[in-house]
Amino acid sequence: MLLPILGGAVLGALFTIFARARKGAEVRVLALGLVVAALIYVGLALAGSGREWLAIEMAGLVLFGCLAWLGLRASRWWLAMGWVAHVAWDVGLHLDRAQAVVAAWYPLLCVGFDLVVAGFLVSAALGPARSRP
Repeated sequence: MLLPILGGAVLGALFTIFARARKGAEVRVLALGLVVAALIYVGLALAGSGREWLAIEMAGLVLFGCLAWLGLRASRWWLAMGWVAHVAWDVGLHLDRAQAVVAAWYPLLCVGFDLVVAGFLVSAALGPARSRP
């Protein structure tokens, strides 16, 4: 159970390093990553989970797409909230539910990934506030 979370955390750290290296596009990369995280579940639902599950995942795509857009247009805090909300999505909808197309380890991997990205965003948002006298 811990190994997928740690693996996700490592992947999340690599993703934030990749985003950070994109000078001027960091927030766009992180916002796009949130949309892609939601799209993965839509793709899994299309692979055979039925209409009801597809509708739920499409609603998630709209939700996370809106949070990503707000993160780009208004504040990084919206984007950080989107990544934290995706942890709740992973745990609440996928962790203990038997789904033929979502492997049991995948939501745990997402939890580690999402928390590292959210932590990076929170740290970046607080960074300027911490440096003020």
